Amino acid sequence: MNSNLPVGGYSVIAGMAEAGLASMDAMRGLLGDAPRARAGEIHRLIEAQLVDADEVAGFMARLYGVPLLDRDMLAGMQPGSEGLSLRFLMDNWLVPLTDSEGGAFIGALHPGDREPIDALLMVLDRETEVCAMSAPDLEACLQRLSATSENVDPAFERGGDDLAGLRDLASGAPVVVAVDDMMRRALELRATDIHIEPMRGRLVLRFRIDGVLRVMPPPPHEMGEAIVSRIKVLAGLDIAERRKPQDGGMRLRVGERDIELRVATLTSIHGETLVMRILQREGTLLDLTSVGLNERDRISLTRLLDHTHGMIAVAGPTGSGKTTTLAAALSRLNDPGRKIVTIEDPVEYQIPGIVQAQIQPAIGFTFSAAIRSFVRQDPDIILVGEIRDGETAHVAIQAALTGHLVLTTVHANTAAAAFTRLRDLGVENYLLVGAVRGVVAQRLVRRLCDHCKQPMRMTAPLLEKEPRFAAVGFKAGEELHEAVGCARCNGSGYRGRVAVFEIMTMGDEVMQLASAGADNNLIEAAAIASGMTTMSDDAVDKARIGLTSPAEVIRVTGFR
Repeated sequence: MNSNLPVGGYSVIAGMAEAGLASMDAMRGLLGDAPRARAGEIHRLIEAQLVDADEVAGFMARLYGVPLLDRDMLAGMQPGSEGLSLRFLMDNWLVPLTDSEGGAFIGALHPGDREPIDALLMVLDRETEVCAMSAPDLEACLQRLSATSENVDPAFERGGDDLAGLRDLASGAPVVVAVDDMMRRALELRATDIHIEPMRGRLVLRFRIDGVLRVMPPPPHEMGEAIVSRIKVLAGLDIAERRKPQDGGMRLRVGERDIELRVATLTSIHGETLVMRILQREGTLLDLTSVGLNERDRISLTRLLDHTHGMIAVAGPTGSGKTTTLAAALSRLNDPGRKIVTIEDPVEYQIPGIVQAQIQPAIGFTFSAAIRSFVRQDPDIILVGEIRDGETAHVAIQAALTGHLVLTTVHANTAAAAFTRLRDLGVENYLLVGAVRGVVAQRLVRRLCDHCKQPMRMTAPLLEKEPRFAAVGFKAGEELHEAVGCARCNGSGYRGRVAVFEIMTMGDEVMQLASAGADNNLIEAAAIASGMTTMSDDAVDKARIGLTSPAEVIRVTGFR
């Protein structure tokens, strides 16, 4: 490498700002006042989507006068660890490469990050050309190395199953760093869940981003057991128990943020898998417009919330945004003239002025027990996080019939199916009709990335090829948008999610059918005849204004 090249520092950040890649204030806001911007810091800028990965790669190639390895060139190259530490390569965003003629290269995210590159050149001890690479291409190469690496760090070889050994392994510095890096990456990518899954000879790491699981570059396979043990220690779980599933939780400080996680383990044939749900303890108040309600549905839900008693249920599967909708509803209802109490599992949104409690089954503080105690607290509004069993359903219904407004969630696919779900839990039809004021059903669809989405036209051949497009309401000739993929959305074509809704109110015909125990289809047909728009209708409308794609509409609402 040319010794006159600039050292990787804030001269690089200033150059990126001057080149228009991002503002200096935004980059400093993320990186702070670190004396040097090394490869890890550059990658943080990319993960936070402050800069475009391809633009950074081109900028680095120009700045340091090195070749840029594009995807066509990489197709003829093979990554190789050359007996090197995979952790070293991952930490410094470097990858050794060889072409078909035996030429040696180093792909670098930051060719000016001299120390690790010089160390790598010394180890390789051969004529090697340093090149710039984009972050996604580097990640793909490192993931290939991780999947095939046979190098075992002696610090992570299993040395027995004794408890002390597991604790020592879990508290080792590399493991602590690996867990912290995993959490930081998850937060920067806006992940809601982290999945750690041992497979035969490899470790799989996946993040759920915008509702879809995406494979991430994993830590070395040999660290898997130590990482799981580390997380179990933090979550207060028994690290010696590997046969039974365990559940726990923990608080962790990652950078400048304090986060809370729910942790669940399960033993598979290849080892202990672990899933962490990142809880969003939002400090800002939500409103009914921000959750994705159109004007018509917002008015319908507002009228439901104006009732002084009765039950309003929000229906949908796990991860469909029900809790967010209820938090927005509570924010609207919240004022000093009302006493509002909630029982949740767990408390995800903390709302000032509201008494919020969390269930503790170990001491008998369940949903049903909490509701019984709440009615002695003189509440106006009670939120029940979820109706899971018959006892909770009956107690909640009784509270709704005795002068309280009860907000709750149920697991049901549609608004009409909520009646079937409550009947299955043992609630009689006449009690349902007397208590329920309305049901909100919802799903989450992914938002198209505004940076890369492109127009498309719905054509007759496309409708013929995919009949479900016509089934949900798309028509030939409509101008819509489709996903493409870029660095800002990590190649997915989507960034963020928005809810689609259907709101069923208790009109006369709906009440008569529900009272008679009619099936879901009859109740839904009556609700639609009374003016209800379905989730499919709402999703199609959101596709027509460019918020989501036709393919996403089918993916999420294709059950109809």
